[in-house]
Amino acid sequence: MADVNKKAIFVNTASQIVVRVVTLAFTLISVKLLARYLGAAGVGDFNAVTTYVNFFLVIADLGLFSVTVREISKAPDHEKKIMSNVLTIRAVSAFIVSLVAIALIAFTPYRSNHNIIFGVIIATGFLYFNLLGSVYDMVLQNRLKMQFSALAELLSKLVTIAALYAITVLHGNFLWVIGTVALSGIMIWLFKWYFARRFIVFGPKFNKEVSSWIFNLSWPIGVVFVVNNLYFKLDTLMLYPMKGREAVGIYSNAYKILEVIAFFGSYFASSLKPAISEHIGKNKEMVAHLIQKSFNVMLFISLPMTIICSVFSKEIITLLSTKEFIPGSSALILLAFTLPLIYLNTLLAEILIANDEKKLMIKIAISVLLFNFLFNLFAIPKYSFMGAAWGTLVSELVLLGINWFNAHRVVSFKVDWATTLKIILIFAITLILTLFIRQLPINFIIGIALSAISYLLLSQLFKVYSVKNFRDLLKIDKAI
Repeated sequence: MADVNKKAIFVNTASQIVVRVVTLAFTLISVKLLARYLGAAGVGDFNAVTTYVNFFLVIADLGLFSVTVREISKAPDHEKKIMSNVLTIRAVSAFIVSLVAIALIAFTPYRSNHNIIFGVIIATGFLYFNLLGSVYDMVLQNRLKMQFSALAELLSKLVTIAALYAITVLHGNFLWVIGTVALSGIMIWLFKWYFARRFIVFGPKFNKEVSSWIFNLSWPIGVVFVVNNLYFKLDTLMLYPMKGREAVGIYSNAYKILEVIAFFGSYFASSLKPAISEHIGKNKEMVAHLIQKSFNVMLFISLPMTIICSVFSKEIITLLSTKEFIPGSSALILLAFTLPLIYLNTLLAEILIANDEKKLMIKIAISVLLFNFLFNLFAIPKYSFMGAAWGTLVSELVLLGINWFNAHRVVSFKVDWATTLKIILIFAITLILTLFIRQLPINFIIGIALSAISYLLLSQLFKVYSVKNFRDLLKIDKAI
């Protein structure tokens, strides 16, 4: 474990980022295709379908991913037995939740829109097969080989874009477009199964004792994930009945950018999961040291994205859609400043998960959800999608305070304030430089490149991080 972990976290995260950046490029192409083909109202319907289905995706997860990775990290000899039972649980839960999603759509504000009704029925194909594919993510994550999961999603994205382009050429209707969502789920499942079988082969089995044990461990975490997912999707769900499909289309286009780049932080945090889970009970000093390093990594990689998305918000929105979506650029500015908070909350949550703080996490999740709901209830009717964006920013700030307090009770980690303040100073200088760069008569892509170069040069000037020592930063202490 020692030799693997010295480099594996870096390799796992860095390789994922490389593949995800390529995937991001193709995701943005699909966003552009959808925006031009469907318009704001059509994109609103499309995102209403995907938001609704993704909510049930988390319900069916049942917290199995985090718990399974934790348990097979602790007991690698029982991995095959655990995974076989997890596959059975996942297949059954995914089927039941798919049926529930279809049944409940008739009782939502979407019931009068036939495109959404039939779109949900089709998109449950993504729900079911993506959930099956996520079982193989557990195998890959435990081995710090999530780059294969990223590659699977890249390949599925290529297939999906090809299908989407064909639909636009052939002038297919809205439901054909939704069909690409289901196709994506099927492709993800097939590719992840193919890559995971290189490490371990298992099929569905049912052992009452093992399945009950896994289910009892996971469902409280599943409740937390359900509430957290509802919290992330609540603004979109509330926007539709309050402000209509166009507002949803404009806001969801901006929010999609946040979702894509927020995943980078979750990749890194997930890479830490096996090490934190293994050592949380016996070597908290090591975990504290790891969190201290990771805290500044999260800031370092999130802040330049905040700069780019806020300063070039109009240009990014226009690039990814059409001028019809430009009002969403103001929301993107607020969402960009939410990004560092999301990264840090993801990191701190790993401590609570590893320490099995189920009841506490449920209380935190419900409290923040209630706060977000009340904030949106007040803000959305007055400020539309800008109110929703403010709700996301303020809620993440509240959540960070709560997570910080509770995670610090579990592990007494310290913040390297000297490095943190340097990163914030570099962020401030780069932000000012980028605002100046934006005024230059150059293409905004060049402006983004100059902004990124400025950030990296300043990080070396202030001796924060360099290409040479970035790998060392991500290594776990040699004591592991």
